[in-house]
Amino acid sequence: MRQPSRPVIPWPLVGLLALAAGLSGLSAPPTARAEMPPAVYAERQRRATVVVDLEVQRISLIGTEVHIRAKVLGVQRRPRGSSLEVGQRIDLFYSHPEQHPAGWVGPGPIPMLERGQQTRAWLNPLADRAGGFTPAAGSRSFGVMGTP
Repeated sequence: MRQPSRPVIPWPLVGLLALAAGLSGLSAPPTARAEMPPAVYAERQRRATVVVDLEVQRISLIGTEVHIRAKVLGVQRRPRGSSLEVGQRIDLFYSHPEQHPAGWVGPGPIPMLERGQQTRAWLNPLADRAGGFTPAAGSRSFGVMGTP
């Protein structure tokens, strides 16, 4: 007597079905992040609205939210009509994620600056915080002063 045949499901489809079953109970899909190629960071630096040399004066960390108060040492680029000038104090806001396990795939974290550190910064203004800025080029938003 012949055995009844079972449907054959290709392996890629099995994986998709398993993924769909696992995600069906979630209200939103998980966020995926991956490291970007160096050219993307360079482009983000070129498009940064503001490029300044600064000195970190104060750092506050609440959870993963970083607030930095810095003194502008030099202005390399600013929007036309901006009042940004040497000696002015500015505020930077960004998230600094917790450390990931070894082998974790994802973008490099924006560096945690230190009090007294002098650095070049590629920034964009924040629409929701007057006078506030955020790093424009991810993990390459801060660099050696004097770099292009």
